[in-house]
Amino acid sequence: MSLSLLRDRQRALPFAAEIGALGVVFGDIGTSPLYALKQGVLAVGGTNFLPEDVLGLLSLITWSIILSVTVKYVMLVLRADNDGEGGILALVTLLDLHRSALGLRWYLLAAGLLGAAMLIGDGVLTPAMSVLSAIEGLQVIAPSLHDWVVPLTVLVLAAVFLSQRLGTERIASFYGPIMVLWFGSLAVLGIIGIAKAPEVLMGFDPRHGIQVVADHPGLAGVIVGACFLAITGGEALYADLGHFGRKVIARAWLFAAMPALLLNYYGQGAALLHDPSAVRNPFFDLCPDILDVPLLLLATAATVIASQSIITGVFSLAKQAIELGYLPPMRIRYTSEHNEQHIYVGRLNWLLMIACIAVVLGFEASDRLASAYGIAVAFAMVTTSILFIAQVKRAWGWPKPAVWLLGIGLIALDAVFATSNLTKLHDGGWLPLTIAGMVILVMVSWRRGLEAVVAQQVRFTEPLDNFVGRKDRSGEGQSPRTAIFLSRAGAMTPVALSRMADVMKVRFERSIIVSVWIASRPRVSVDDRVRVTVLDGAFVRVDLRFGYMQQIDVPSVLGPALSARGIDPDDAIYVIGHERIIPPEEILRPRDFVGHIFAFLARNAERSVDRFGLPRSRTMELGYPVKL
Repeated sequence: MSLSLLRDRQRALPFAAEIGALGVVFGDIGTSPLYALKQGVLAVGGTNFLPEDVLGLLSLITWSIILSVTVKYVMLVLRADNDGEGGILALVTLLDLHRSALGLRWYLLAAGLLGAAMLIGDGVLTPAMSVLSAIEGLQVIAPSLHDWVVPLTVLVLAAVFLSQRLGTERIASFYGPIMVLWFGSLAVLGIIGIAKAPEVLMGFDPRHGIQVVADHPGLAGVIVGACFLAITGGEALYADLGHFGRKVIARAWLFAAMPALLLNYYGQGAALLHDPSAVRNPFFDLCPDILDVPLLLLATAATVIASQSIITGVFSLAKQAIELGYLPPMRIRYTSEHNEQHIYVGRLNWLLMIACIAVVLGFEASDRLASAYGIAVAFAMVTTSILFIAQVKRAWGWPKPAVWLLGIGLIALDAVFATSNLTKLHDGGWLPLTIAGMVILVMVSWRRGLEAVVAQQVRFTEPLDNFVGRKDRSGEGQSPRTAIFLSRAGAMTPVALSRMADVMKVRFERSIIVSVWIASRPRVSVDDRVRVTVLDGAFVRVDLRFGYMQQIDVPSVLGPALSARGIDPDDAIYVIGHERIIPPEEILRPRDFVGHIFAFLARNAERSVDRFGLPRSRTMELGYPVKL
């Protein structure tokens, strides 16, 4: 749901935006009570835990939520928006790295790409973890249904992914009310639990958190890593900034989501103090038996919404990376007429679905999956802190001591979580890191390959001004039509135009050279989108600018500019070059290996005619080889 649409609804219905935020932003972190405290108790010894252990775990969870989510994200990071948009790649573009020193630029860019890849890797595990944890409530209702947990989880996940192509705009309006009911249930169940053992509230004392780590020095990393599961959804607050804005997200967190989460965690802790056997599933143990089935259905709905938010976030992240030149073009379908952020990336959706289902079939239980979950997002949080500190230093004008103090505090906090999660490597934590590594390899290969192709085009073509200024054009046949040539390098002659003139000996009455540029901000206004430069009577150069969150439709943007100059846009033909990538003969050297990956990606990337929305009936592609 777009920010402007939410604001319109907010005027008509009080707290509409906050309700919407509960349905989109807090799905992931809102379903963490299903598994977070349980994993902490299992880490300190399972059924052999002591009351002091429960208080210590609650203290760690409480202060993780306060320091990492409330202080870091809500109070600080949400202020670093790029024209209203958030997320790690928005932060990269906000830093305007092309103006930074070369060494610093490389490190910050690497941090941003690493964080983005980590979030994509974590996006594979989050839907599996959330839905599996909810469906496991069946075992509390009827232990005999244990064998149905995995099949039902696979069925729910398959339904979620298969429904993506239909769009979520119609059902998204129900997300907010469902999550209001969910958070309300968390709070009520928590209060009921706390009433059984009010002494559980002593867990607010941070000394209990320090003590539980001191009491189990050999398990300190495992314990902190388990408690980190309570805040894995914190990064989503920043990623979804563009949907709602900082103030709405802050209000929804401070006055609804955070109180409900804390109440529920303390309610679970009280249930454990009252009856240690509740460790089998402390969340569902809070619920009266008569309400087990409704709670199971509500929990499943909440995890489906959380999964939907994660999938949408991965789609959005991939689109940003595509437009910024770090992923190959993939077909992106817009599923809403009102909101350009509602998108569907088919290939990515299928890959995510296969990976999520494979994870469920491989781990089979949330207790085992928890050993792999969280490590990727922990490192993504570190990269967010690094980039945020760079932005504070660059743009906020803080004195150096304050920047250093803030940087040390944030990075130290995230480093504790990241190093604690390293204990998960041998139990499955390698999986999201492997996925992230593959994403980084694709990003680097595509970027390097693209730069090599552009470099060759610049090397073997001439400057556009030289081509236009040629006096000797004898032997060229002239077509009375207007041709539109797409160019990657605006100052150079498009390869297709050069080949038409030099090889095919054809020129057009008018040649329009169009360059599409992606700005480092999410949206470009209509007034700033088109710039026309008349080179001479037969040649016109047009620069089109789009934000990295906008749909690229060249004909619809170019058409009015052509009509204003007496050119019928429906009569013009589009001529585009299509590179046939020839990979290196060798493959063992890193550079050659990257070249082979790029060649594979280029063969399977979305064609320019589809990416730029060109009319197929009036588009001509000229193929030419490019040897890496």
